[in-house]
Amino acid sequence: MKKNLIVAFFGLILLASCTNSKETMSGFKYSLLREGSGEKVDSGKYAVVNFLFKDAKDSIWNDTRKAGYPAVVMVGGDKYIKGDAVMEVLKKLKVGDSATFQVKARTLFQNTFRQNIPFGVDTAQSFTFNIGVQNMLNEEGKQKLQEEWVAKENAKMMKQQQEQLAKDTLAIDDYLKAKNIAAQKTASGIRYVMVQAGKGENAKPGQKVKVNYCGYLLSNGKYFDCSSESAAKEHGCFNEGRKPYGPLDITLGMQQVIAGWEESLQLMNKGSKMTAFVPSTLAYGNQRRSQDIVENSILVFEMELVDITVNK
Repeated sequence: MKKNLIVAFFGLILLASCTNSKETMSGFKYSLLREGSGEKVDSGKYAVVNFLFKDAKDSIWNDTRKAGYPAVVMVGGDKYIKGDAVMEVLKKLKVGDSATFQVKARTLFQNTFRQNIPFGVDTAQSFTFNIGVQNMLNEEGKQKLQEEWVAKENAKMMKQQQEQLAKDTLAIDDYLKAKNIAAQKTASGIRYVMVQAGKGENAKPGQKVKVNYCGYLLSNGKYFDCSSESAAKEHGCFNEGRKPYGPLDITLGMQQVIAGWEESLQLMNKGSKMTAFVPSTLAYGNQRRSQDIVENSILVFEMELVDITVNK
């Protein structure tokens, strides 16, 4: 009698799991993890979804929750999505639903991602997807959501830049104090020393200028580039592939150089020489530029404004 009860109990569990297992039009099987009560995912609209997918070794390839923003997916009609396991499952869901399913690598990359299978990926392995539907939007709603995200991201970036500028400013001022260097300041955060006065008016946006320079890192004093071959050899940054060496031609206001240069050059006139201490936020920011110029590098430039082409 006891044995029969155990069999019946596991039979009920099996029945429950089977009823939770569903199938798409092409036969892809999926299971609901949670059932919502919102509107059905519909063609011609945009589904706002969070998803995670991982390979057979449990290595996560993408997780929208870590990115901080869900994905916005245009939902096509049945004839357009047939064979695409991800879209077919999504089309079966409604707002509030979350589901899990597996799809073969070949099917995933060919029918969903529309690309070749990456080198080293076993075509027979299965990827596991967890996907949850947050909302359904029309074109206007999608546009509004994306504008909100852009505004949020801009605010986040602005805050990060302000925090980094504060760190850079402190580092520059500590450096100047330790070296007993008296420097002038700009509102943006550049510190500069006018080493030699020039003649005439300062350079202006739209004008072409010729500049000789050497650049080094505030952190360790290492030179990473010079426009003069002799200076490059002197400072240990000569590069045969850099030839021909010579003054750099720039048209101001065209964003051909970093923001710190644009501003610094407009403080100079023909023949002037200046050392500019440029915060990372006015240089390459949190982007790595080279082996020497890593993320958030404060740069120092010894600059000479050789010539200005005056607008006629």
